[in-house]
Amino acid sequence: MKFIHAADLHLDSPFEGLQRLPKALWQQIHEAPFNATKTMVNDAIKQKVDFVLLVGDLFDRETQSVQAQVFLNEQLQRLVDAGITVFVSFGNHDYLTGDQQLDLPDGVTVFGSDVTTKTLTAADHTRVAISGFSYADRWLEQDVVPQFPERGSVDFQIGMLHGAVKQGSTNHYAPFTVSELSATHYDYWALGHIHKPSVLTKTPPVVYAGTIQGRHKLETGEHGYQLVTSQEKRLQSQFVPVDQVRWSSLTLAVDENTTDTSLIEAVRTALTQRKATVFELIDLRLTGIEKLSASMLSRLNDGTWLERFDQTQKKGYRQYQAWVYEVNVLPTSRPVQYAKLDAEYWQDAQKTVFTQDNVEMTAGKLMQYSFIADHLRNPETTGHLTDWAKNELLAQSRLEEENDADQDD
Repeated sequence: MKFIHAADLHLDSPFEGLQRLPKALWQQIHEAPFNATKTMVNDAIKQKVDFVLLVGDLFDRETQSVQAQVFLNEQLQRLVDAGITVFVSFGNHDYLTGDQQLDLPDGVTVFGSDVTTKTLTAADHTRVAISGFSYADRWLEQDVVPQFPERGSVDFQIGMLHGAVKQGSTNHYAPFTVSELSATHYDYWALGHIHKPSVLTKTPPVVYAGTIQGRHKLETGEHGYQLVTSQEKRLQSQFVPVDQVRWSSLTLAVDENTTDTSLIEAVRTALTQRKATVFELIDLRLTGIEKLSASMLSRLNDGTWLERFDQTQKKGYRQYQAWVYEVNVLPTSRPVQYAKLDAEYWQDAQKTVFTQDNVEMTAGKLMQYSFIADHLRNPETTGHLTDWAKNELLAQSRLEEENDADQDD
């Protein structure tokens, strides 16, 4: 017996913040979730799997484009035509609404808002029970696991759950604990919602398939689906990458001899040496900034250098299989002497201004979006904001030093 566990297709992802890319490249990125899904369907047919589980957030929003609806319908029909049963649940992004007009093919089972169980017999006569549910609203604060039935007399019992591990007192996405999932004695828990593929436990397998395509710079690394096979009386999962575009980083060192042109050549050389097999969106990270001239540091901070590099990479990004979308000047590890700036005042301001509460207050209504909230609540984010401020202060300090030197002359 063999099946595919996938989740978080997020068809119609906007890929915001990439508008300055060449039109053809932006179109390639926009179509990446569609092409990743198509590859997964191709694999399912080639592997002759018995069924496919799609565990929530097939779409990026509750109202879908006609393109996304038609595409999903076509891909599911391909699976049905190949004799593959499909089980679908909807998550917090594409939750079931009263006026939802999705017309999915016959042979596709869609779970409603209550936990229900469906059974099937695989080609090797294995009997399988699959339990799942769909979100009825954007938030589901209730622990739904107690609603799942006890393990039956089938060969394998599988649970489909789009949710997150319970943390603290506020949990919006079908909170659960790993121990209560294990206590059900199910043979496999197919999870959705968390976009990084991961195995929470191996016995029994409690597995996040991850998003099928990374959608922004926080979703680095490989993305794809889980191919699950029966081995004697156990189920074993194998991660299969199918992402079409991959978010990555490139770190280079700069020094006092670095110029706009030399940095462009260094980046081009590094991209050529990467020999990427999947198109990469690159976050360029630079170290050694304390050695840079004030003007060079300023051009890196304000985006002027990247705008110049864009003209170069427009001609070669197909060859490199990469596009540098962002430059991050990493903070120096050496003590910085700020000209005309009292270091003590900076230290005090750093402690009082760059706090978690201030970051969330500044974000305001953006905190209602889970991926933004998760990012801003990450302590690393506050650290990055502090580093950015330090870099701006360093650039200003260096300019003041150069101006003072010119006046002394």
